[in-house]
Amino acid sequence: MNFLAHLFLSGDNQEILVGNMLEDYVVGRIEHPRNSHFSENIKKGILLHRLIDSFTDTHLLISASKSVLYDKYHKYASVVIDIFFDHFLARHWELYSSEPFDGFRKRVHQAFIDHWHLLPDKMRPVIESMIKHDWLKNYAEFWGIERALTGVAKRAVFESNMEQAVTDLQAHYAFFDENFKIFFPQLVRQCTGFLQENHFSHNSIVIK
Repeated sequence: MNFLAHLFLSGDNQEILVGNMLEDYVVGRIEHPRNSHFSENIKKGILLHRLIDSFTDTHLLISASKSVLYDKYHKYASVVIDIFFDHFLARHWELYSSEPFDGFRKRVHQAFIDHWHLLPDKMRPVIESMIKHDWLKNYAEFWGIERALTGVAKRAVFESNMEQAVTDLQAHYAFFDENFKIFFPQLVRQCTGFLQENHFSHNSIVIK
């Protein structure tokens, strides 16, 4: 899952949300001394991110979705699917959340502003751009997905051609949409279970 899904699945706690997004910048075990400056809630957010990634990476519907793209994008097919699924979450927002999309984005932006001191230097330009250019809203549009894919392609170690993948989204739109609608409620239930076990809430969730 990409930014929007990770943020949505974080629930109502700011530290869980920020920790979820910090995971990409955290190395190794959560209890390693290098991570001792994180609060317990931030650590729970990091663990939630890892749960999301593990569930997603091993799901049969994700494998089926990647298979359509593998010949063109190889190991980057999973990255493309992550971004595609953010598009469908943005498009179908009301199916999954009772919180208005505008209010959600404002809440997310404020959470990062309030915890700016925790963000690694490499993360800050990404979050600044996300807020300034309202990435989360843009995912609902094809041009927004193309822009996201182009940005990821520029950061890829090898040539990926991911900037061209919006044409594959359009060509197989119904297939990816159907896979998302089956897969995402399962992921939501995994994450709400994790939050409940750790005494956190997700009051805007629609799927039970």
